Amino acid sequence: MLFDLSDFRTPVPAGVQVFASGANRECEIRGFARLGIPVGVSVNQLNQGAVEALIELNQPVLVDSGAFSEVSFTSTGTHTVKPIDEAEWESRLALYLQLASALGKRAMFVAPDKVGDQRETLSRLGRYRAHLAAVAATGAVILLPLQVGALSHDEFLDAAQNVTGLQMTPAMPMRKAATTAEALLSFVGKAKPRHIHLLGIGMENRRTEKLIRALRYVSPTTSISMDSNRLRAVVGKNRPLTQLETTLRSTAAESLYGAVESPILRLNGEVLDYTDLIAFPSLWATPEQLTAIAGALNLPQQACQSFTTSPDEFLQAQCVEFGDLTWIEHPILAQELDRAWHQFVDHKLRSGLRSAAIADIFRDARISKQAEQAA
Repeated sequence: MLFDLSDFRTPVPAGVQVFASGANRECEIRGFARLGIPVGVSVNQLNQGAVEALIELNQPVLVDSGAFSEVSFTSTGTHTVKPIDEAEWESRLALYLQLASALGKRAMFVAPDKVGDQRETLSRLGRYRAHLAAVAATGAVILLPLQVGALSHDEFLDAAQNVTGLQMTPAMPMRKAATTAEALLSFVGKAKPRHIHLLGIGMENRRTEKLIRALRYVSPTTSISMDSNRLRAVVGKNRPLTQLETTLRSTAAESLYGAVESPILRLNGEVLDYTDLIAFPSLWATPEQLTAIAGALNLPQQACQSFTTSPDEFLQAQCVEFGDLTWIEHPILAQELDRAWHQFVDHKLRSGLRSAAIADIFRDARISKQAEQAA
């Protein structure tokens, strides 16, 4: 485990929700979800597996547009290094709507913005207001990063809401192009928003507790959410998550042809039992594996189609060339099924490695079990 338990047993304060951002891979999403930790993702980094996991798990999620990577920060100011064109915005916002349609009020989406540029942010909000309206109609929350510029935070929020015709939740950048504590408290004390999000700061930051107390003082009814990248600190050479992954990777599974024993499966809360599953390849074998098995048997076309489309039923059918035996008793088929099972278990362990490591490293983190606390 990463944390000293004496320091991290205190739960997240009531009315505060903390997202682990940067969890863009399916295995990372599932690892944090197992601990009741809501995740933050960048929409431009998600593949189909990650999208499907978010929808399946149906837990709170913060979805960022990925606009942060558009700029870099130097001593001379903010510079655009990876401009996002209109086609790319359309693609990202289409995925916003897909996730919003499935998750509704459980999801928060960062509005299209340009870091450190109020004028361009307002332009983008106007250009994509129809997309944002469709997302908001699902019950999802739209977060507006309050960029620093010529307009005050109040003026910028009003201008953005006028441009879009939507009520948006203010989000304050706390890392790059950061909002000062004084500006944050001044805005919240005056506006008293129902909800405020702090971008790029988490409970591990030593400023956070003081900020929460100060926010509660100036606006007691404002709920608070925040996000920070928790993986960055634990991944890399000699860092705990990477070290644990190395250990787990080198630990061989046991009882492969019984109840499979593996710390990866245990940490992920998964059970694989050869005896229960081998006769039901529809539950675990890929179409490619089924086709390969049929090829190894030199099955006629009709039998091949029967096996690949309904393998479970096929295995229980009588194998004419072996008298009273069923197909699952055919020695070559049994051998190929075992080979496929071995491949399946190996893939399961490899794909579950990161989620298992997360489940162990963050098990006693302060931000864990937020789902239980909310209930």
